[in-house]
Amino acid sequence: MARNNIYLTLTGMLEKMLSTMKRGALLPPEQELAERFGVSKPTLRRALADLAERNLIEKRNGVGNVVGGSARVIQRELIFLCHDVVFFAESIKRFSAVAAESNYLCSIVPLCGDADTQTRILATALARNPAGLVIYADPGMRNPDAARLPADCGIPVLYLIRLPEELDGNLLTFENADGIIGIVQRFYAEGCRRFALYGGGPVNPLAAVEREQGFREGLRRCRLKVRRGLVCGRESSQEDRASFFEHFRDPEMRPDAVCCLNDACAGEFLRQIRKMGLDVSGVRLSGFDHAPLTKFLPHELLTVEPPMAELGECAAAMLIRQIENPHFGFIRKKLASRLIVVTPE
Repeated sequence: MARNNIYLTLTGMLEKMLSTMKRGALLPPEQELAERFGVSKPTLRRALADLAERNLIEKRNGVGNVVGGSARVIQRELIFLCHDVVFFAESIKRFSAVAAESNYLCSIVPLCGDADTQTRILATALARNPAGLVIYADPGMRNPDAARLPADCGIPVLYLIRLPEELDGNLLTFENADGIIGIVQRFYAEGCRRFALYGGGPVNPLAAVEREQGFREGLRRCRLKVRRGLVCGRESSQEDRASFFEHFRDPEMRPDAVCCLNDACAGEFLRQIRKMGLDVSGVRLSGFDHAPLTKFLPHELLTVEPPMAELGECAAAMLIRQIENPHFGFIRKKLASRLIVVTPE
């Protein structure tokens, strides 16, 4: 790494350390700081001089460096607020790497709890006055006041997957409905004509709506209609669910393709089929998300692999671009997903 980059990164790390300390607190000795951050004393002193020039620290004779005061302590911190850190793990990893390459520090904050808790988490993050924010909000929460907090803060914000209702802003997303459209068209090209949609499992409620729309649009493009009784979701009654699975008893009349809202739904579909003692070996099956569980399913699965690594890299690049060019307008970008065939091991 270039020496100038070491200095910028060190400055950011020192800023982050100062944000956790009270005004007037004594900093550790220079030798200890140099060893902690793995830098030389000249590099450390250059960074400390920069902090002192910005009144973030004060040099007191016979005492050492003490924390000063500033309304904006961490000037190069990017905060990633994420409701689902497991699903976005690869995105967070790549986001942090790209941020570091551009001499920014990344803080990951889980956006969890009830609506009030999430609002407090968001307000606390904004109070840190970071350089920028990335937000993947809880799709189950509807809190207009919380949604407006980032819009009114004056800090560059990038939303992932979807924007809050009635708000404009920077948005980075990937093919969601389009992924299901691609699955329907692929199955159709392979000769499938009787399609079913299954969503009886854990699924993001907003993603479920978008993917069902994609299923219906895919059928429309193939000049097919949604068949009565062949759409089963989490809101379906027990009677409708039972009727849905009855369609698979007759090999001549059963659907030849089942599109599931995600991979977990595909696993739930196969579990119910096995419980009923039915054979669907000739039925095409699809999911979404390319989850690790897919390799354990006893049935070939066509699934959608979201571009999670690319999502993290693009999120960092877009946010930094907005930070360093505040006069630029909002950016909206959609990344392509790809179809993956997973066969039983």
